[in-house]
Amino acid sequence: MDNMKEKMKEAKTIYYHEDFRRFMRNLHGFTDADLDSMKSKLQEFVLNSPEKDPLKFFNEVMMYAKGLWQKPQFPFNADWHHYLVPGIIMAVLRNHGYEISGRDIEEAMSRGEKLPGGSCGFAGTCGGAYSAGIVISIINKTTPLHLSERSSAMEVVVKVLNEIARYPVRCCKRSSYIAMEKTIEHLRAMGFTKISCPEIKCVWSSMNGMCMRKQCPYFGDES
Repeated sequence: MDNMKEKMKEAKTIYYHEDFRRFMRNLHGFTDADLDSMKSKLQEFVLNSPEKDPLKFFNEVMMYAKGLWQKPQFPFNADWHHYLVPGIIMAVLRNHGYEISGRDIEEAMSRGEKLPGGSCGFAGTCGGAYSAGIVISIINKTTPLHLSERSSAMEVVVKVLNEIARYPVRCCKRSSYIAMEKTIEHLRAMGFTKISCPEIKCVWSSMNGMCMRKQCPYFGDES
């Protein structure tokens, strides 16, 4: 444990993105190739799920990813959150009967995976906020040439990012929960009232060595 604390302390001094990723991958014993090898299966899971509850959907996908993982330690924070969250929200909309195509879901996930892991620290933009913008942009069929639609997507991103920024300790699960809540809240205001987000209680806390526990609004694992 003390050695891990020392390693994490050392990691904080590495401010070049690729050097940091290489250091952290070596520390936790997996590679980018390990993460990439799961993308197609995770996308297939999202595309084929009939689930309408976004929280249940999220947890099911994470458990599926955990089952696929071939290494001893399943990564708590990983790049896949960037593409799973927008994919899940789009799939939930489709499953509630809204006109969302399979290609729309694939597009959401494709855009999400383009945001590099660690962007929260290296670019000041969390994948959760990015996810919200992706969803709203696809629903509004927005391009960089649009006016109010482009601003609308940015406004949602700002709301999500402001909430994520309230918590200084990184947590991909918390950021994902915030993104789902805020995006669905915005979607409901747009008229997508069939979709809703239940009260969120995190079931992953015991896996997170940096968990804020009761300081996190979603903490629900007392173990």
